[in-house]
Amino acid sequence: MNSNKYNICFVLVFFFNFNLIESNAQILVKVSKSDFPKKVTIEGQEILTQDYNHHHKIFVVDTLLVTMVNSGKNHYHVYHKNTLNYLGPIGVRGEGPDQWEIPQTTVGQFEKANDGIKLWYFDFLRGNYSLMNLTKTLNSKSPYPIVERKLRIDMKIFPYYQLFMGANNKIYANGWIYEQNRVRIKSFDLERKVISKSGLFPVIKNNSRLPAETMNSLYGGSFDKHPTQDKFVQSMYMFNRIDIFDENLKVVKTIVDGENWKDNFYDGLEIDPTKDFFDGRLDGYDGLALSEHFIFVLEADRNVNSEINKENECFIRVYDWEGNPKAYLTVKHDLSSIDIDENQGRLYATDYTHELVLRFDISQLIKSWLK
Repeated sequence: MNSNKYNICFVLVFFFNFNLIESNAQILVKVSKSDFPKKVTIEGQEILTQDYNHHHKIFVVDTLLVTMVNSGKNHYHVYHKNTLNYLGPIGVRGEGPDQWEIPQTTVGQFEKANDGIKLWYFDFLRGNYSLMNLTKTLNSKSPYPIVERKLRIDMKIFPYYQLFMGANNKIYANGWIYEQNRVRIKSFDLERKVISKSGLFPVIKNNSRLPAETMNSLYGGSFDKHPTQDKFVQSMYMFNRIDIFDENLKVVKTIVDGENWKDNFYDGLEIDPTKDFFDGRLDGYDGLALSEHFIFVLEADRNVNSEINKENECFIRVYDWEGNPKAYLTVKHDLSSIDIDENQGRLYATDYTHELVLRFDISQLIKSWLK
């Protein structure tokens, strides 16, 4: 009888471990540069060349281009996507009641309605998360946003750096710079007032000895939302991994390369926060753009500050949402942000160092990926 119990337990453990291995195998996708079916150098067209603003980030918002700037009296500038005509500024820099002190106030999430294009933006200091009618704001000829919905987010309870609104009435966020109990991403259910968290991974040995700002540098990266679904992507800066989360914060796909994406690759005992630990160790991503069918990630410049650093050259990896590699793109510019217009087949980017806004026609590539 005891022998039969032992055999049954052994079989159950075997099948549990087998299913776990199978599940992990379905989630984990290993892709090296040699696995990409196409390696293409794409040429960009300089746009907004007569514009005096120094553009840092760019967002494709339906028929509009929205750029963020770090100086001047306004935070954002809006242009028509096709004509490139200037439509007006958004957001007044300052400390007044309707002004913004911090420039990183939107991630470009928008909604379309009969009365215009709506844009979500947030305010760290006041804890406001608001939906402006961008069309009405531009028509008013005033940079002060016409707000149609405003939520209060308590940074003490739910600290965040970037926010997305889900169709399920949940707010999704990544971690704040100085957050102590850091996680990868988290959500706040507006109806149930419940906070859910994803956990922190990959594991760093002895991370309890590291200050919050060092943890932010290690686990920082780009965070974005699928344009029409409650699916989220985080591409890491210090880890060569891209994680896709569902609406319940479950990882459904992880795309990796190299070795540093694994648990315990880094040891907190070897990291001195007073020194530049990251020089020569960068092997991750520094930009992200999502479309209906594809994920675009901008590789971090791993040779920055070194003798072998090559200026004016960037690399973009393109995957579908199953993690399949589609193309490895080389760009002869120093890109600081990217966004994608899949319908028109255009990739937009900023080269902040050289004060450029660029547009790339990749329509033929996209057609080939969709076949």
